[in-house]
Amino acid sequence: MTGVRGVEVYTRSTLYVVCLLEPFLLLVAAAGMAEDPPAPLVAGALLVLAVLHTALSIATLHLGMAPPPERGRPFRVTVALLGGVAAAFVVLALAAVPSLPPPYDGFWYTEDPRSVVLLTVGMFTLGALTPVLRSRPLVVGSLAVAALTALGRVLAGTPGAVGIAVLTLFITAGSAFSFRLSVWILEVVRELEAARDATARLAVAEERLRIARDVHDVVGRALATVAVKSELAAELARRGDARAVDEILAVRALAQESSREVRGVVAGYRSVDLATELAGARAVLTAAGIAVRVLGTVPPLDPPRQEALAWVVREAVTNVVRHSAAGECVLRLEQADGATVLTVGNDGVRAGTPGPAGPGGNGLAGLRERLAAVGGGITTRYDGDRFVLVARVPAVVVPDRPGVPGPEPHPKERA
Repeated sequence: MTGVRGVEVYTRSTLYVVCLLEPFLLLVAAAGMAEDPPAPLVAGALLVLAVLHTALSIATLHLGMAPPPERGRPFRVTVALLGGVAAAFVVLALAAVPSLPPPYDGFWYTEDPRSVVLLTVGMFTLGALTPVLRSRPLVVGSLAVAALTALGRVLAGTPGAVGIAVLTLFITAGSAFSFRLSVWILEVVRELEAARDATARLAVAEERLRIARDVHDVVGRALATVAVKSELAAELARRGDARAVDEILAVRALAQESSREVRGVVAGYRSVDLATELAGARAVLTAAGIAVRVLGTVPPLDPPRQEALAWVVREAVTNVVRHSAAGECVLRLEQADGATVLTVGNDGVRAGTPGPAGPGGNGLAGLRERLAAVGGGITTRYDGDRFVLVARVPAVVVPDRPGVPGPEPHPKERA
């Protein structure tokens, strides 16, 4: 599992497992109360609050790590419940959990259960709120937890309040900022993914604008000429001049020519070149955050076959950007069995996402028609999460024309 989804699963699972450590830390406090156990009612309340606090911490993290627009009312309700349970835990710890004075026979955390309970509850409460808290609130929260542990010492008449407060501050702040760092990394990865999608959409939009400008130039000029010639033909017709027929025929010829030009613009027939398309593919894929390798060189094919392969590159790369979560795309040109073979392979196939490879895809059907017109063909296959498109055209070369090199390989590709 790669990309933002992989980072999210790893971050969530790690933080959930850390939250599940809370009951084990509270067992340390329970061990410290073994010689002087609290009343059964108090012990039962502590057990219930421990289970609730752990569950609410995980739920708060789960809802809080969702993008802000998706949190909504359930997140606010969960935060309120977490705060209520934490407050009840603190009150019960201050009222009913003992804090034994030193000297200790063993370690302080086995003989000072009240401080352990206050530290644990404060630490995991702050950790659960890290998706919505920044540095300053986390520091303030850590200071508050340290002050509560010191207060517990003071209320019990136990010395060492300052020492336990400092220790609690370091532990709580370290834990909270560890949580925050994990959440921050997830947020950065999400922003990078959003930027990648925006870049891909921008590349597609720029291509559409280019086509729109070309169509505007062709149609605008043609329509202006048609308007002038039609007005002239109308005026000649009013005068009974036979030249009106010639002008109308000229308008018809102009309309037919403009129609051919528009089809040429939309279909990309203007200077479609395989080497140019490969260079453009590298630029678009790199801008979309996809690692790209272009292997092989452009052979000296005649224009129709080169144009057909150029269209394969354009259509395939467009659909890699729009219909996959690809991390890598490889384009390979080679000669095999008297044919020129273009292979385009990418990972990150999204299950159930329609694309040119899907049943009845118009993009793939169009490519088949183009390649069939020059005696070629196209095949596709899935290899795990990879999609591979193979286009083949007969290697009919142009005499006395040297091979056209493809885009200069990236230094990593040379290795």
